Amino acid sequence: MRVVTECYKKAIKAYCENNFTEEIKNTLDEQLKCVFNRGFWNGYYLGQRLGEWSDHYGNEASEKKMYIGKVINYFSKLQVGEFLLETQKLHKGDKILITGPTTGVLFLTAKEIRVNLLSVETAVQGERFSMPVSEKIRPSDRVFKIINNNVI
Repeated sequence: MRVVTECYKKAIKAYCENNFTEEIKNTLDEQLKCVFNRGFWNGYYLGQRLGEWSDHYGNEASEKKMYIGKVINYFSKLQVGEFLLETQKLHKGDKILITGPTTGVLFLTAKEIRVNLLSVETAVQGERFSMPVSEKIRPSDRVFKIINNNVI
């Protein structure tokens, strides 16, 4: 929902400022492809009926989120989060999403991962790890890895 709202806001602003271009449209389309969707179509105003816009069932997003664990602690002075990896591996450079009722939605990249205070390339299922997080997160916030929808 956040990405969709941001894209609409950018499109409306560009249109109102009379600088909406094909390049802006293409950039926004690429961002929207990452969000859960059932395919894009031109809408009912062109006479299409429900279900005619896609040959595929379900989600056609280019990315999906996979639950990997939860937040254990946040050290605000250090801006470091501590996490429990419950289901998957996490590699340095992976994109993640942290979400919670108070935290909201936070997208970031795992630029550094530490296990037992040692820098590692990969944290594995069952490990506690830490990494820099610039915004406050809270215990029990859920952590998801963002992956290409064609890769499981």
